[in-house]
Parts: sequence; C-alpha cells; structure tokens
Amino acid sequence: MALKQGLKHANRYRKIVTTLARHGFGYVLEEVGLFHILSLPKRIATATEEFQVHSIGKRIRRVLEELGPTYIKLGQLVSTRKDLFPPQIIEELEKLQDEVEPFSFDIVKETIESDLDDTIDELFLHFDKEPLAAASIGQVHVATLPDHTKVAVKVLRPNIREDVERDIDILRDLAKLLTQRFSWAKYYQLQDIVEEYVEAIRDEIDYYIEARNTEKMRNNMTEVPNVFIPETIDGYCSRRVLTMSFVEGLKIAEVEEQYTSEEKKRLARTLIDAFLHQVLMDGYFHSDPHPGNLLFVNKGKVAFIDFGQVGRLNKRMRKQFIDFVIALIRYDAYQVAQVIREMAHVPDTIDNEQFAEDVEYLLSKYYDRSFQDVRFGEAVNDIFFTAHRYDIQIYKEYAMLAKAIITLESVVEHLDPHISILEIAEPYGRILAKERWHPKSKIKEWIEEGNKQKEYLLDLPRELRDVLAKINKERIGIELNMPKVSIFLNKLDRISNRLSFSVILLAFSIIMVGLIIGSTFGDSTSLLVRLPVIEISFIVSFLMFLWLLYAIFKSGRF
Repeated sequence: MALKQGLKHANRYRKIVTTLARHGFGYVLEEVGLFHILSLPKRIATATEEFQVHSIGKRIRRVLEELGPTYIKLGQLVSTRKDLFPPQIIEELEKLQDEVEPFSFDIVKETIESDLDDTIDELFLHFDKEPLAAASIGQVHVATLPDHTKVAVKVLRPNIREDVERDIDILRDLAKLLTQRFSWAKYYQLQDIVEEYVEAIRDEIDYYIEARNTEKMRNNMTEVPNVFIPETIDGYCSRRVLTMSFVEGLKIAEVEEQYTSEEKKRLARTLIDAFLHQVLMDGYFHSDPHPGNLLFVNKGKVAFIDFGQVGRLNKRMRKQFIDFVIALIRYDAYQVAQVIREMAHVPDTIDNEQFAEDVEYLLSKYYDRSFQDVRFGEAVNDIFFTAHRYDIQIYKEYAMLAKAIITLESVVEHLDPHISILEIAEPYGRILAKERWHPKSKIKEWIEEGNKQKEYLLDLPRELRDVLAKINKERIGIELNMPKVSIFLNKLDRISNRLSFSVILLAFSIIMVGLIIGSTFGDSTSLLVRLPVIEISFIVSFLMFLWLLYAIFKSGRF
C-alpha cells in the first residue's frame, strides 16, 4: 500500500488522524490500521472531547473546519450530493464557513508584482490594503485602475496549491483504505467523490480558469435582459491574480428590507429566467448561486459573481434534462424512470418495473398540488435519492444541477415565496421540445447521424483488416463458455453421429451387394475376378466399419 511505502506527509497524516479521533472517529482509523502505521498510541482512538455528544453531521463539520481549506471545500462539494448522503449530514455541511483570517498585504503585493510583472503603484491608481473578503482559497481587495475604473482583485493564498496537492494525495489514500474495509464507504462511492473533488478544487485554485469561465458566461448572457456579469480585465489576470470590474449591489438581506413586494417578485422571475437560460439554452450554468454569489443592482438587475465552479451540460444532456422536466410536469412516472436511466449509469440487475413503481409512488405526493406548491429541487432530489437505492449512479453534472436548483429556490423564496421554477420551466421545455421535432431540426439530426454512420462505415474495412491481421499473426483463440449452447451442440453431435452410422451401414451394404453382383455376372476371365477381391474388400470395409463404430461410441455422443 502507498501509505506503507513512505509517509512523505507523515505530519499531516498525524494531524488528520488525531483530529478525527478527537471528534469520535478514532475507531474507524484504528480498524484500517492507521494508528499502527503512524505509530500512534491506541489511547488516542478513544480520547474524545465534548464533541462526542454532538450529532455525526456536526462532528464531521467540525473536523473539516479544523483541517482547513482543502477539507472545507470537500465538505461543500459533498453538500451538493443530496442524492447520496443523508439529510442530517448535508444540513451540517451546508453550514461550513469559508471565511478565514486574511493574509498580509505584503504577500498580496509580492504575488501581484511577481505575476503581473510590474509594481503595484504602476498597476493601480489606488489599492485597498484591507481585504473586502477573505476565504479559504484567496481574498478580495478593492482597487482603482489608472483609467479610474473600480475593480475587484482576487489574490490566491500563499502555498495553497502545495497544500491542496498534499491533501489530495492523503484523501485518495484514505478513500481507498476505507472503501476496501467498509461497505458504507463503497456505498457512498467515496473514491468517486474524492476524484470529483480533485477536479473541482484544481479548477478553483487556478484563476485563469475562473477568468475563462467568467468571460464565457458574460458572452452567453449578453442578450438576456437585466442580468449583469462582471468583466475580466486584460493584462491583470494570472493563475494567482484575477481582476474584474467591481459590482456595486445589494445582498439578499438588504433587498428584503429595501425593495417593494412587486420589485422582489420581478427580481425572482429575472433570477429564474437567467438560470434556466444558462441551463437549457447554453448548457453552461453557475453551479452555486447562493446569496454570497448574487448581487442585486439598480432595483432591476441581477449580477452573478464568482465563477470558480460552473456546471456543463452537452446537447444530449440538455435534451435528457428537458425530457425529465416534461415527464415531471406530466407526472409520468414511467417516462421519468426511463429518462433517469439515460441520465445515469444503471446496473444490469435493476428491476425496471419496480423502480418505475417507486417513482410513481414518490410522485403521488405531488399529484394534487399546483406548481406553486411544488419545489422543483426537492422533487428532483427525491427522485435521485430513490435512484441511488437501486445503485443507479446519477452523472455528476445532474447532481450538480440539482444542488444549484435547490440553492436557487432557497434564494427566490426570500423574494417571492409563491414562485415556482417548475412553472417557469414548463414553457422552456415545450418550446425546446417543439424545436427538436421541427422538420429542420430533424433533418439536421439525421444528417449528423448519417455523417457519424458514414465515418463508422469508412472505418469498418480498415478495422476489420487490422483485426484479421492480428488474428492471423498472433493466432488468437476465442473460447465461448455458454452452457445452453454447449448442450445444443452436444445434441447436434449425437444426431450427426447417428446419421454417420446410418450412412456407413448403407455404404457398406452397397459395396457388398456390388461385389456379389460383380462376381456373379462379371467376366470370369478378368484378372480382377480371379483375384480374391470380395474377401479383401469385405475385410477392408468391415475393418473401416468397426473403426468408425468405435470412434462414434467412444465419443459418448451416440
């Protein structure tokens, strides 16, 4: 095991193990042998503090907060997987605070000057030394460019990349250990969760990626009314520094106090329309639209900020999600179940009929309720959780989308408690469904499919030639082990052997008759007649007859 080959992160392992043990998880670590590997006394496994009285969800949250940025981000990711983890754990992980002590201005100055290759005084007309906000990955400062443009400057924490990569190594080891030893770790797909986290956290600690995400979202949303996306500033961005136009706006709590009821309703509608456009039209959406990532501008506009993580749905995924929405609107349980099978990895052992019945039972609680009373995110999450009980693994893109919908619903409830994402989504679904069945769309789809098939057909001769060449060169044998086919072949063997026996017997009889007739009516002066042909032929034929009989009976298939 990698852990035994040399603990290059031994001190960090000890910190993690002792923290987990203090919060009541020592027995798990002792079971997988970590106390022995790290040469830690077993008493640590039972040395817990007052946290023992707290719920398991709260203890997990405290552990992650103590272990720092990497683990806080992991907890935030896990909180999006409501299809996998129980509600009591999810509720606690959603409380994870991403605010930490800021780092010094000297480090900020050094990072900016190193990455942007100029002094901070030359780059900015003014730069606030005190951060506007500080988080686990970086912190934000307000500044002014030489042309008097007000900007927000995000600076990555020092050594965060090294710390994250170290913790990634450790998390992979721990996930593997726990999955090998505990069925619950396998059930919760712990290794897959860690790998999903690795991809997400590496994107977040690279501000070039966030800059590209921001620009792409800004271009996509240009034509959407009342939506604002900040602009990244060319020449002021690097992997550790991100500079964007500063957004002056209100937080959700301030909006609740200052806006009228009608203004809040319009904002709620704008927010949902913008999100649905991102999901259904562009397939590129803000994956965490929580209140901290939303600002409300001029009593009519919604500004999305912080694009460290975005969700992506390709054309096929958007089609599947639209089908899912339409089936949900119609309360068509069997269609919902069918679409879910397209949105996930489904085991061969699934009972499709039973799964559809469970979905129908789940949807029954929504039958008599209006759209305004149905929480779309809750319905999606319930269905995904039901799917997980059948070992159906929903693709991570849909799990991220479900989390985003739930987060968005919690925000718009503050603006308009009666608004329904499902009700607003219905016309989108119908319009897109009609577009899909439009003759132009179908012709385009057929052309695309025809081009794919053409490529397959053009590749087929080459691939077939390669396979035949490989078989000819390496003399590859193929063995089929199919019991029912073997039984059929055995029966076929018996039939063919009996036919062979009959043919041999008939042939032997014909030979004998021919010889007798020939000897009786043939020319007596012929040399052939004078020789003992009958006797020799009889002996040879009889010996062949006996040998074939022996071979047939020896095979045991007569």
